[in-house]
Amino acid sequence: MTRTLSLYFLGRFLLAFLSALVAVAALVYLVDVIEISRRGRFESVGFSTLALISALRVPAFMEQAFPFVVLFAAIFTLISLNRRLELVVARAAGVSIWQILAPFLAGSFLIGVAAATLYNPLAAMAQAGSARIETLIAGEATVQDQERPSWLRQRGDGVDSIIGAKAVADIGRSLGDVTAFVFDDNGNVRERIDAPLATLGDGHWLLENPTVRRVGYPPESRPSMELPTTLLPQYIEQRIGDPATLSIWELGPKIEAARALGLNPDAFAMRLHTLLATPALFMAMTLVAATVAVRFSRLGQSASTIVGGITAGFVLYVVTFLAQALGSNAVVPAVAAAWFPVVAAGLFGTTILLHQEDG
Repeated sequence: MTRTLSLYFLGRFLLAFLSALVAVAALVYLVDVIEISRRGRFESVGFSTLALISALRVPAFMEQAFPFVVLFAAIFTLISLNRRLELVVARAAGVSIWQILAPFLAGSFLIGVAAATLYNPLAAMAQAGSARIETLIAGEATVQDQERPSWLRQRGDGVDSIIGAKAVADIGRSLGDVTAFVFDDNGNVRERIDAPLATLGDGHWLLENPTVRRVGYPPESRPSMELPTTLLPQYIEQRIGDPATLSIWELGPKIEAARALGLNPDAFAMRLHTLLATPALFMAMTLVAATVAVRFSRLGQSASTIVGGITAGFVLYVVTFLAQALGSNAVVPAVAAAWFPVVAAGLFGTTILLHQEDG
C-alpha cells in the first residue's frame, strides 16, 4: 500500500478520534457540572468555581473513556470508508486487510503513547488541583465514592489516636473529611473529632472547624484545634492517597517509597502497568472494531453487528477493570492483571480477522 494511502487512512482515523474526543469531553463536562451543582455542600460556591472544578475533573474522566473513544473512532472511520467504497477499491487493488489496518494500529499506538506519557501527567495535575479546591471548600477531594475513610494509627506527645480521611491532597499534608478518635490511658475512646480539613504541621494536625464529641457531653464546635502526631507526609499519602492522582512518572518512586515504608505497593504497581499497557489496549480496541466494521459494505452487516462490536469493546473494558481490581489487591500479579486482558483481546481480534479473510 502506498505511503499516501496510509497517511490518508491515518488522517481520517485521527480526525475521527479528535472529533469523538471533543464530543465526549463536552458531554462529560456538562454532566459533571450538573452533578456538582446539585451537591448540597457546594451551595455557597459561585458557578465559576464549580465550572473550574469540573474542568479540572474532566481530564481524569476522559482518561477512563479513551479506550471507548478509540473504539468508536475506528468503527466510524472504517464504516465511512466502506460506504464511500474506498476500502473496496483498495481491496480490489490487492491491498490486504493488514495493510489497511496498519495505519489504524499505528495511530492507536501513537495515541496510547501520548495518553500515557503526556496526557496522563496533565490529567493527574488537573485532578490534584481539583482535589485541593474541593478539600478547601468542602473537606473532600477526589475520592468521592468511598463509604468509609482509611485509618492511620498515630501517637504524639503521649496522646494515642487514630485518624481517617476520605481524601488526601498536597502530597499527604492535607486531609479532607477527617474523623479522629482519641484514646485515654486505658485504651478507651475519650473523644471523637470530626473536621472538614486537617493540615499537617510540625508534629501535629491542625484541624479546622472541628466538632468534638465526648460521652455524656453535647457536641462542641471549635474554630480549630491541634492533634499531636509523628506521621510523615509520605507515609500518609501511601496509605490514603489514590494512585489515579499520580502521573506515570511519579508511580515508580512511589512504589519504592511504599516498599521502604513496609506498605503494600500493589495498587501503585497496578496503576503503573495499566498505563504502560495503554498503547497495546488501544491497538486491541482497534482490532475489535475492525472485526465488525472492515467488511461492513460488502457483507451488508446490520446495525446489530455494529452494536455487537461495541458490546465486545465494553466487555473488554469491564474485564480490564476487574483485572485491575485483582491486581491492586495482590490477588494476581500486577503485570499479569494489566497485560492479560490486552493480549487476550488482541489475539481474539486477530483470530476473527484471519477467519473472516482466510476462512
